[in-house]
Amino acid sequence: MKGDKSAFANKLDELILLFEKLKVKATNEGIILKDDPLYANFEMLANNYRLIKHNLPEDLLQEISEPIKEIITQMVDQLRSEMGASVQDEETEIIKDIDKLLKKGDLSETEINVLLDKRAELN
Repeated sequence: MKGDKSAFANKLDELILLFEKLKVKATNEGIILKDDPLYANFEMLANNYRLIKHNLPEDLLQEISEPIKEIITQMVDQLRSEMGASVQDEETEIIKDIDKLLKKGDLSETEINVLLDKRAELN
């Protein structure tokens, strides 16, 4: 299950990163404004996930059924295709996103280590 948990957690991390990229893209293209409630919802989603992701109990992840995991995988795939990113472009963008998160400085040591590990995986 540990590998399954890690793979699932990685998908959740990627989903949040894609949501953040979508938010930035939509803001840059004028689709949403920074004072738009949708923008605030993106921020709240990402921040709440960062707060709880390291505290998700193993048994909770085991209870999440395969359909939920499949839905998250489909969402990641759909966001990737809608944003027009190739796999290599995606990895480059994820590395840039990780770098931005690391520069913010409001992360715990555990969060920093997870981001650095993910960045190392992509290099």
